[in-house]
Amino acid sequence: MTDIEIFWPAAYPLDAVHATDDLLREAGIQATYRRAPMRRGPETYALVLLAGHTLQPFLRAVFERVGEDAYTGLRGFVRRLIGRKPAVDAPDGVVFECVRTRAQFVFTHGLPDAAYRQALALDPGTAPGRWAWQHERQTWIRFEERTETAGPAG
Repeated sequence: MTDIEIFWPAAYPLDAVHATDDLLREAGIQATYRRAPMRRGPETYALVLLAGHTLQPFLRAVFERVGEDAYTGLRGFVRRLIGRKPAVDAPDGVVFECVRTRAQFVFTHGLPDAAYRQALALDPGTAPGRWAWQHERQTWIRFEERTETAGPAG
C-alpha cells in the first residue's frame, strides 16, 4: 500500500483533492486517490486510509513532513479537503483510519486547535473504534466500537 489512500466522494469536485496532492507530493508522501460512490445517509466523509501499526504515530510521522510541525500539517490537510466551514461542494468531514487496527478519527468543520493537538497525542490502542471530538468536554471520545473486519468503512 502507498503511504496514504484517499477515498473521495464521487459527488464532489476534485479541486480539494488536487490541492492536497500537491501538498503531500512536496512532502515526499505518495498518495492514491479513489472516487468513492455516494452512500446513503445525512453525512458524507472523505476517507483517508493510513498504513501503520497504530494511528497516532502514523498521523504524526506523515504530518510532521507536511507542516512546520505535525499539528499544523494535520490541520492544514483537513482544511484543504473540507474547508473551515460547511460547503455544498465539500464533504462533511474527513475520517482517518488505520488499516491495521481499524481505529478511526472523525475530523469535521470548526474543530479547535486543541482537537488537532490531542489527536496527535492520543493513542487509541489496538481496539477498533471511532473517535470524535466532544466540544463540551474539549476532548476526543470513543463513541463507537467497530467490529467489522473487512474493507474500508466511512
